[in-house]
Amino acid sequence: MTLRDIYKRRKVCSSGSTLVELSMTLVPVLAFTFGIFDIGLMQFRWMTLQNAVREGSRYAVTFATDGTHGQDLSIKETVEQYGLGMVKASDSPATIFVNYYAPTAVNTAISCDTHVSGCSAAGGNIPGNIVEVSVSAPFSWMAPLSGTYGPNNTYASGAFTLNPSAADVLGGYPVGVNSVTR
Repeated sequence: MTLRDIYKRRKVCSSGSTLVELSMTLVPVLAFTFGIFDIGLMQFRWMTLQNAVREGSRYAVTFATDGTHGQDLSIKETVEQYGLGMVKASDSPATIFVNYYAPTAVNTAISCDTHVSGCSAAGGNIPGNIVEVSVSAPFSWMAPLSGTYGPNNTYASGAFTLNPSAADVLGGYPVGVNSVTR
């Protein structure tokens, strides 16, 4: 029996095993590759949105406005500008939130519908109060994983929400300004 005969016999006997081996290796490799891509994309979105709310918070402490809108909408437009199109000030339901807190009650947002300490006609945006700028952006996985993943057998293909936020203490009003409309 020659080497050529042995090769032909092996080729005939193993013709279907190549497809089986390919399917057994390709599916996990693709899932792993897309999983790494998903984690990278999620991290990119988180860092971009975190930077956007940080810039919105920095903008808020200056009491600046764009001239045609109140301070809240100007802050939201700043977040939209730095958010690379991931969130918009005009989204419905809202995805960008601006809340004000009194330094004595940091767990309760100031609602200017009622008269509360730290609230003026301008709203909660007065010097010394805390401003929090936050975003709520949905994220869906590209690569579905087994239903046995994570606690309570959650599917990784289910969407979840990224919620970055940033807060800072409002400084003093700019020179010549006594209040800013919310």
